[in-house]
Formats: sequence, C-alpha cells, structure tokens
Amino acid sequence: QMFDARGLANRGNYYERIYAKTGSLFELSTHGAAIISPVDAKIVANARNFGRELGTAFQIVDDILDFTGDQAAVGKPVGSDLLQGLITLPALYYIEDNPKDKNVQSLLNGHYHNEKEMALLVEAIRQSDAIQRSLEEAKDYARRALLSLNGHPPSEERDALENLAEYITNRNV
Repeated sequence: QMFDARGLANRGNYYERIYAKTGSLFELSTHGAAIISPVDAKIVANARNFGRELGTAFQIVDDILDFTGDQAAVGKPVGSDLLQGLITLPALYYIEDNPKDKNVQSLLNGHYHNEKEMALLVEAIRQSDAIQRSLEEAKDYARRALLSLNGHPPSEERDALENLAEYITNRNV
C-alpha cells in the first residue's frame, strides 16, 4: 500500500492518502458539474471546495466503519485496513493516546499480519474514544463543506447537497 504503518503513521500522510483516494474524486465531480453550469466563478470555486471537504468527511466515515461496521454491510472484513497496514484516523487517535500498547508497537513495526493481535487492537480502538473523535472530525469536514454552499441560492440541488452531507456523516456509524 502507498502509505503503510512503517514510519508513516501521521495525519499529514493520512490526509494526503484520503485526498488522493476520495477527496479528489468528490472535488472533481462537484467542480466539473459547476463548470458546465451557468454559474459565476465564485460558485464554481465553492462547489469544488464542497466536494473536497465532503469527500474527506466521506472517507473518514468509511474508515470508522472499518472498525464499527459488520462485514456484510461494509463489504470487507472489519479491521481489514489495519491488516493491510493502513493507518486510518481512528487508529491514529488510538496510537496517539496509547503509544506503548504492544499491539500498536507491532503495527508500527510492520508486524501486523497476526489476525489475533489485530482483533485485539480493533476491539481496543472500538472501546476507546477514537471512533467518536473521528466522527466529530468527519462532521467538521461536512460542516465546512456546507459553508461552501453559502451564497448559493436556495434550490432543489442545494437541498440535495445538504442532505448528502447529512447522510454521509450519519450512515450506519
């Protein structure tokens, strides 16, 4: 993976990865839609920002679901990001608060393929405040996305974007 656990467990790398993975897709989608619409440059820039911020919120929630969801709903085994060596925001919060945890040390040293250790680490992250803190961060990104809509006239499209932001931060978390 592009950003694995060995030496790359920090927020800067995390946000680079989720922008490349998801934020940029949302950003380009909203930017493209705005460009082909009869709106001024400020609305185009706001639409682009909306997509970037909402894409970030979406990915953070997706990363939360890797810990809190079930395999049938998420479409992959719970904790699969950690098993692949991917450090997501809930794991980052847990690592920051518990740097001496032996399972954290195994993860950071690249010894993360033991499913039993990973199950213990996933459960520890679930039981910590890392999930709630990550959700609050996702909601902050969604709020910033919504602020980008200020200046947009009321419309069905704006309502749909506002509803999408609400849905993204509340989906099965």
